[in-house]
Amino acid sequence: MPHLPLAVRPRPGGHLPPLARMRRYVTWSFVALAVFTTLVLVVTLLAEGTSWWLVAASGVAGALVTAHSFFWERRPPVPLAVAGLVVSYLVWLAVPLGGQNALLLFPFGLTVGYLATTPPLASWRWVAAAVVAALVPVVVVEVDAAAPLVGLSTAVVIGLLSLYGICRLNRYGFDLYLEIDAARETQSELAVMRERYRFSVDLHDIQGQALHVGRLQLQLADKTLDRDPAAARRHLREAEQLIVQTIAETRRLAYGERTLTLAGELANSAELIRAAGIELAVTGVAPVGHPADDLFGHAVREATTNVLRHAQAERVTIVLDPESVEVVNDGASEPLRGLSGLARLGERFAAVGGTVTTRHDNGRFRVEARAAATGAGGASRPTATRAGAAPAAAPAASSGASTGTRSA
Repeated sequence: MPHLPLAVRPRPGGHLPPLARMRRYVTWSFVALAVFTTLVLVVTLLAEGTSWWLVAASGVAGALVTAHSFFWERRPPVPLAVAGLVVSYLVWLAVPLGGQNALLLFPFGLTVGYLATTPPLASWRWVAAAVVAALVPVVVVEVDAAAPLVGLSTAVVIGLLSLYGICRLNRYGFDLYLEIDAARETQSELAVMRERYRFSVDLHDIQGQALHVGRLQLQLADKTLDRDPAAARRHLREAEQLIVQTIAETRRLAYGERTLTLAGELANSAELIRAAGIELAVTGVAPVGHPADDLFGHAVREATTNVLRHAQAERVTIVLDPESVEVVNDGASEPLRGLSGLARLGERFAAVGGTVTTRHDNGRFRVEARAAATGAGGASRPTATRAGAAPAAAPAASSGASTGTRSA
């Protein structure tokens, strides 16, 4: 099998890529056009009893045009282009000079059409020059005969423009297909990039929060090691359990088995907040079966991460509503900066018609994620207007949340 460019090599099963099939279709369309016009011309000349040398010259011109057809997409070899123009033009001269059939214009018209639509010579000026070149002998020979002059001149103009139009339309159709193919490829690349971005965000969510909470557990174990070895061992076991959960969660993410729900993140966040010695209160009724359930889960996870990393909170309140989730902590003495995780979460909610808003008021920092059916109100500001944050991350949801209590 001859060597083919990578984009043209057959796929498994013997099928060419769509672009290669389209290129082959256009190529053989041009070849078929050249062969058909040559056959019609030769048969007509033979039927009219035209001299053999003109029939032979027409056949040579047709063969050159057919060979030129294979170069419709790129510049043909110069000898082929020059030979095609010269021979086809000489064949055409037999019409005004010898009174032969006007179909002899076909080879010259097709050659001009191919040249005028193929870079770098693609220009209507070549068509105009060809029309003038074809009309000159007509005008010189028929200058005293008005009717033949007008009729033949009209046939020349219409014939050349029609053949050029056929070539141009074929080329235009292929260019449109190239744009569609490029758009399809770009769309595929964007889909891959979106999936990679989603995977990286989820991985950051899993690893970021787990590592931070694990560090807190190790710090607590270090502080209590001398005065309370039992508590230190408990913190070490919790850190170990967290690492095990994180490994399992990462594995599920890698194999596409990871699912995130609001209920699971509520339980998980409650355990993490409790482990950090922060009082937690959960009020309201969680949205049940909401299409944005996973996004609500991400909102709880991100807010929990920000509490553990950026705030000195003593109390966290999670307010649940059928169409929203709000997380409030009292440890934000100053407005939090660098909340890129919430900014990204706001983009994801906006994509489904929802909002994520934040508000800092008297040492309290509020994060509200609202479903698409309801707009955010009050003094809230869209998250997208704020600077970035460490993305959330928590391992797999653990058992039940402790509400309204404070753990040491």
